[in-house]
Amino acid sequence: MKYASSTDIGLVRKLNEDYHMNYITDDFSLLVVCDGMGGHKAGEVASKKAVETVINYVKENENEKDYENTLIKAITLANEEVYKDSENNSEHRNMGTTIVACLVYDDNAIVANVGDSRLYLYRDGELKQITVDHSLVNDLLSSGTITEEEALDFAQKNVITRSLGIQDTVDIDIFNIKLIQDDLILMCTDGLTSQLENEDIVDIIKKETDLDKITQNLIDEANDIEGIDNITITLYLYEGENYDR
Repeated sequence: MKYASSTDIGLVRKLNEDYHMNYITDDFSLLVVCDGMGGHKAGEVASKKAVETVINYVKENENEKDYENTLIKAITLANEEVYKDSENNSEHRNMGTTIVACLVYDDNAIVANVGDSRLYLYRDGELKQITVDHSLVNDLLSSGTITEEEALDFAQKNVITRSLGIQDTVDIDIFNIKLIQDDLILMCTDGLTSQLENEDIVDIIKKETDLDKITQNLIDEANDIEGIDNITITLYLYEGENYDR
């Protein structure tokens, strides 16, 4: 198992409202990426609080072997904590955050997301998005209201339809992946995917084997295009043996 994470403010924003953290044990690996939103510095508060709440909850309950249930409870608690802070602190009013989290144990990956931060699986030279964006543009695409070409220039691309901390409850999407050797998990905020197409990401991954270098090259490429948003990336390479299926 190898992993790497990096975050960058980009070229336009004055504050990095992304936050990420990894918690690695002998039994499992937990990776979390959040993209905050809100008023002055509130997005930064929301993303940090969400990540730390999830990590701390899983740490405190790591002996529970129902990892999917533990992850759901952790994100549910994070939603409650961000919402409570937003309600009780006028400076944090209406703050929220996206979240994408991945818990890997044996050859299983449990993926959870709320919002439009994404998790991809890179396998055999192909990049596949596992999570589904909770965004206005994706809803319109899914319903056939707009075409993929129209989505590229959609004026409200950054409008998300689900996030942590905006309401006292939250719906969490869960996905399960069976990993095979050399699978690469890519988690990121939309500062990356708003700039790079899948083919661009694949090209960059193929040129390097060092995860830290891949991460930096992805950030550099996004910034070379426009760098309009904060960019956070976590890569996780599954090197373990294949378990019985």
